[in-house]
Amino acid sequence: MPNGITRAGILLAALLPRIVWGDVIVEVGPEAGIKHPQEALETLRVLRSFGSLPKSETVRVQIADGVYPLVSPMVFGPQDGGFEGGKVIYEAARGASPTLSGGRRIVGWDEGSDGIWRVAVPNEPNGTPWRFQSLWVNGARAVRAREPDAFFHYLEGVTEELLPEGGGSEARQTLSMRAEDLSVLQGADAAALEIAEILLFHKWDNTRRWIESVDIDAGRLTIQGTAMKSWNPLARDSGFVLENLPGALDRPGEWYLDTEGVLGYIPRPGERIEDVEAIAPALDGLLLIQGEAGPMGKVSHLEFRGLRFMHAGWSTPKEGFGPAQAAAPIEAAVQLDGVRDVAFIDCEIGHVDGYGLWFRKGCEDSRVFRSWIHDLGAGGVRVGEASIRQEASQRTKRIEIDNNIIVAGGRVFPCAVGVWIGHSPENRVTRNEIADFFYTGVSVGWRWGYGESLAKNNTIAFNHIHHIGQGWLSDMGGIYTLGPSQGTEIRHNVIHDIHSWGYGGWGLYNDEGSAGILLENNLVYRTKSGGYHQHYGRDNVIRNNIFAFASEWQLQRTRVEDHRSFTFAQNIVLWDRGDLFRGNWDDQVDLSQNLYWAQEAQTRQRLASHMEDRRKNGADLGSVVVDPRFVDPKNGDFRFVDESAARAIDFEPFNPHAAGVYGPKEWIEKARRQPMPEVAEAPEPANRP
Repeated sequence: MPNGITRAGILLAALLPRIVWGDVIVEVGPEAGIKHPQEALETLRVLRSFGSLPKSETVRVQIADGVYPLVSPMVFGPQDGGFEGGKVIYEAARGASPTLSGGRRIVGWDEGSDGIWRVAVPNEPNGTPWRFQSLWVNGARAVRAREPDAFFHYLEGVTEELLPEGGGSEARQTLSMRAEDLSVLQGADAAALEIAEILLFHKWDNTRRWIESVDIDAGRLTIQGTAMKSWNPLARDSGFVLENLPGALDRPGEWYLDTEGVLGYIPRPGERIEDVEAIAPALDGLLLIQGEAGPMGKVSHLEFRGLRFMHAGWSTPKEGFGPAQAAAPIEAAVQLDGVRDVAFIDCEIGHVDGYGLWFRKGCEDSRVFRSWIHDLGAGGVRVGEASIRQEASQRTKRIEIDNNIIVAGGRVFPCAVGVWIGHSPENRVTRNEIADFFYTGVSVGWRWGYGESLAKNNTIAFNHIHHIGQGWLSDMGGIYTLGPSQGTEIRHNVIHDIHSWGYGGWGLYNDEGSAGILLENNLVYRTKSGGYHQHYGRDNVIRNNIFAFASEWQLQRTRVEDHRSFTFAQNIVLWDRGDLFRGNWDDQVDLSQNLYWAQEAQTRQRLASHMEDRRKNGADLGSVVVDPRFVDPKNGDFRFVDESAARAIDFEPFNPHAAGVYGPKEWIEKARRQPMPEVAEAPEPANRP
């Protein structure tokens, strides 16, 4: 029996549940008969097997305050759920915030004369060295020693050699770079180089590799793994960061774990060695719910309330991590298969190296509500899969992600996404705060082109999405769609501060094959490459939105096809620099009744002339060039001083303040208090011609 539970202990615990207002109460905590949630899980299984829990009664496992270490992930199967008339609820006791932790505390620090704190890390229970890639000190993620300390260096060139033993899919890449950018490797011995990594940034992807060899004077470094993708290879000016090197341990908040198991850490201001709390992950997963296809095999009627799921890791495999859009291969700390009516309410998932939570295969009619999902190595919540399963019962659908704070992601995999929906229909992503990611806020669909897609009839509404990109990657959106998505609605979202490294920092982005989508009543402002962009797609409707203050151009379209791409009507576009249109806006698009206003007078004059030519050609009929008269748009106040200009294009005013989380004042304030990064520009490549 797991966790040292004895049969006698289970039988004793079976006597402890009590009935309160018709519910079966199982108490867990240091002072209770059951000490750990895992014991409660085992106890309920025994009670079920003896028929001691009627299906009509709700079972509440009430967990007292404290930290409950996990020696393995908690695994729930079909026998661990509830029934239509009686749920199983794992919940915090009144006033408690119990933590299920996959981490282990590191103690015994000594302070060196160089100001670095050091401690010998114990081995794993099986005697092998404990290697981890994340460390949390006093509740905050510490920085794995890296160079440069901010943003990245740049490659000067790449060559690739296919390896015959890999059947054409494996390759060695030789990376050329400035010798001074490799100087941090000076003096590192062979053992230190074996545990050093390079993290590379190329367009929308990241590559993680171990360092195979290095020639500092020649400015060359070799890595080995999967062959580069022809459509997004490493190239000149791809950014890179070197991680886990002793010479990179040079700033407060950084740490380095050497080959002998000695952990070094430079304290942040105010941290004291006598009361430091340092935790590293010992598990990759925390909670696994494993149902099966078919109504009898699903885990159902199960809830988690007020619990904290914390400290899950990830380790780079020997082959590294190849580029994958949205970090799609990365799993979650809380992962579900085969569930129906499973809910996470008022929970916290944080300090994890992968995704936070994933409704993977065969999940339906479940939700995440009013939960704080933060400090993520990858992204926040995933729904569905990247492929279409043949059996309908194994397809995920009807998941609700409502009223959550999903922030601070991409800390290990910068290409990850706040909320990701793959081949999955009829989901709702509503009233969430989604911020501080390096690639995309919400991604919907997983089909490049017009082939079969299950991502239909999804609703993305009333979300506040901001501080996305932050100058690290390219080709991103606040909300990004991919492939046919008939019936999908994207409405009443507020999106701002979308900033790419190179091209493609858009607010609303319909990428390859996006079709049948309504984008309505959204406010988008302070983006880099435009408020709206469609790469190619069919019959999308962009209506009654406000787009403001993109820095390059306001609206972009690429690739004309032999069908109607989209309808663009009754929108307001306001800008102070850059052009209005990028690409072809004349063929196979329907534009009408839009309001355009450039704050710079000369731009406005050119625009008026251009609009007159468009109207003569039958385009943009009913559109006007007039000041929309917002209260203070530069500071994000898009209320109207008066609505006369808006009425001229039949624009229906909407309330942007309705976007974002709702409920208790403390919850709304928590979303507002989440720390956001300062806007910064990545350095230019030193040798860019």
